[in-house]
Amino acid sequence: MNWLTHQWILAGMVSSAARFVPIPFVDDVIRGQCRRFVVTRTLEAHNRTDSLKELRAFYAEDSGCVAGCLGMLAKAPLKLLLFPVRKIVAILTSVRGVPMEIIRMVLLGRTLDRLLKEEVIAAGPVRPQQVVAMREAFEEAFARMDFRVVRAGMSDALAGATGWKESAMDLAAKVAGRENEAQPAGDLRADENMEAGAKQLEEVLERPELVAAFIEFDDRFDDAFAMKSTNV
Repeated sequence: MNWLTHQWILAGMVSSAARFVPIPFVDDVIRGQCRRFVVTRTLEAHNRTDSLKELRAFYAEDSGCVAGCLGMLAKAPLKLLLFPVRKIVAILTSVRGVPMEIIRMVLLGRTLDRLLKEEVIAAGPVRPQQVVAMREAFEEAFARMDFRVVRAGMSDALAGATGWKESAMDLAAKVAGRENEAQPAGDLRADENMEAGAKQLEEVLERPELVAAFIEFDDRFDDAFAMKSTNV
């Protein structure tokens, strides 16, 4: 596992801790910042930081469009009203939700990293239609995957790590407070508890059955992306 994968895992841990934050809308901010962090760090690894804004539709919930922002504003009162219920559900489903959020962050970074390595995303301006196709292909591939084996392995690893959740919540608060900065989460300066948890997760990701699951996701994404790209 390399530095980049380690960063994806840390971002996933912080994002997963957002479900425990008892303040309306802050959980959404944290998750959005973590997704942006994953994309930022991946682009940095390829010297492509200029593409961050162009790739917004790949990682942002509102996709950067006016319609998306207006839609979020329209839903805000309902989300606020339902916040206590949503928060209870989020906590009760954390056994499944926490590892799934980490998996999503790792795959988000892994997918972008592959596309950059294979030069699918060419140097220069990225076409908006291509970015939308990337997002749609990612969501489709993710929804079609059976992550039970991956989830179980990650749950076991996190169960053996102490104090990581509290540390991730502390770091999540800092991430939320940096919403308007160009680098949304700095270097994610995790303490020893989070680092120990991330290390255990890295070891889990090296298991053959998890490697096979991620390769299967890659294949599903590639098929979906190829099909959607023919219409771009």
